[in-house]
Amino acid sequence: MAPRKEGNEHFARMTRQHMERPAWRALSLPAQAIYPWLKLEWKGPKANNNGKIELSLRQIADRVGCNAKTAMRAMQDLQRKGWVVVKKSASLGMAGEARSHQVELTEIACPPETRPSYLFLQWIEGSEFPVVAVKTNNPSGKNGKQNPVPSKGTTRSVKGNEQNNHVPPKGTACSTKGNEQPSYSTSPVPLKGTSLSTKGMGEEPQHSTAEEIGDE
Repeated sequence: MAPRKEGNEHFARMTRQHMERPAWRALSLPAQAIYPWLKLEWKGPKANNNGKIELSLRQIADRVGCNAKTAMRAMQDLQRKGWVVVKKSASLGMAGEARSHQVELTEIACPPETRPSYLFLQWIEGSEFPVVAVKTNNPSGKNGKQNPVPSKGTTRSVKGNEQNNHVPPKGTACSTKGNEQPSYSTSPVPLKGTSLSTKGMGEEPQHSTAEEIGDE
C-alpha cells in the first residue's frame, strides 16, 4: 500500500461544541471511545455513505479493546442519546452470513437529506431515544438458522429412509431387527444345595446318598 501524501491522512473530526453537550457527557466511556471509530468509517461528503456505515461488534471490540457485550451496550447507549440511528438492523441471513447494523451518524447529513438531523441536541435526561432490536431475515428459523437445533428432550423429525430408533429405558428388552431372534436363558440358576441338571446324551443326574457321604 502506497504511503499517504502529507496532509491527506485519514482522520475523524470531533467538534468540541458537540462534545460539551449533555448527550455526550451522559454517554458511557465505552460509547465515547467507540464513536470516533464509527466516524472513521464515513467516506466523506463526496462518497457519502452515512446511513450505510457498518462495524460489527467484533470489529468494534477489537479496535477499542473491550469484549463484544460491552461493545453492544455502547452501541445501544449511542442510540439512546441520539448520536446513532440504525437504518438497517443487523441480521443472520438465509445462508448463515451475519450482517451488522447499518447506521446513520446524526451529526452528518444522511442522503438524500442535505443537512444533519442532530438528534443528540434534542436529548434530555430521562427521555431516551429508542434502540433498534436485532432481527433475522429467516423468521421461520431460530436466530435466522435454516435448521435450528432442537431443544433438549425433543425428538427430531424422521426424513426419507431414516429410522427413528430410540434407546430403550434401562432394564427393558431391545426390539429385534431383520432375521435376528431374541435369545432367552431357559435354565435358571439352581438354588444352593440342589442338584444340577445335566445336558448331552446318556448323562444321568448323580446324587450323593447318606452312606456315600459317610464313607467319605
